[in-house]
Amino acid sequence: MSTPAVHDFGVVDPMGDFYELTCEAGKSGQCLLSEIIQTERGPRRTELAVIPVALWDVVSDRVVRELAEGMGEAERPKKAPVLKRGANRLSPLIGRELAVLLWALTEAGGDAHAEAILHGWRELAREERWWLYAKGAAPGQRQGAGWRLALFHALSESPDSRATDTATPEKKSPGNGLPKTQERATGKKAEKKQPLPKPASTMKASPVALTKNQAAPKTAQKKTPAPAEKAPVKKAKKTTRKAAQDS
Repeated sequence: MSTPAVHDFGVVDPMGDFYELTCEAGKSGQCLLSEIIQTERGPRRTELAVIPVALWDVVSDRVVRELAEGMGEAERPKKAPVLKRGANRLSPLIGRELAVLLWALTEAGGDAHAEAILHGWRELAREERWWLYAKGAAPGQRQGAGWRLALFHALSESPDSRATDTATPEKKSPGNGLPKTQERATGKKAEKKQPLPKPASTMKASPVALTKNQAAPKTAQKKTPAPAEKAPVKKAKKTTRKAAQDS
């Protein structure tokens, strides 16, 4: 029997380390992602993730586009890279990125949150996916626990919930500083502003409104000379009359 043909997704060194995504034909089949490491005893294959073909078909077009756009010049072939049915070889960098997505999809409830997981995965930078792969591939990590379960919770957060957290605050009604909804609940309304007093130059003078300082000048004008000032004059007249009688 002839060996099945292997399709390369991008530029891959077949003699070095690589990853392999094998998708069976038919909707009832499965997609298997494996890591192939070259050793002295030959290639060592490690199974990383398995998801149903039906679930893979839901996200595959957008996954391929995301991976192709992130490729560097040394990874990108002349033609646009595609993933086909059967065996596909992936470079180590591409394989690690894809493993992070498949780990989240294989968790319980991953199929129900496929769109949210895909959105969260596409929001990550390539370096972030590589870092998360190193955490999820560490010894002792497995499905349903550790970093792989954490990936599911981190990526499955709904985009709608993110939008709700960053929603703009409710507009406040002028006057009382309360939101419109709270104003209706409390029954409070904005108080009307009182008109400003007219300038002093336009107001009519009123004797009642006059202050003591305003009335003081008029009183000072009607004062008569103090009695102490007239006393010397009267005394001088009496002295003159007495001197005339003696003469």
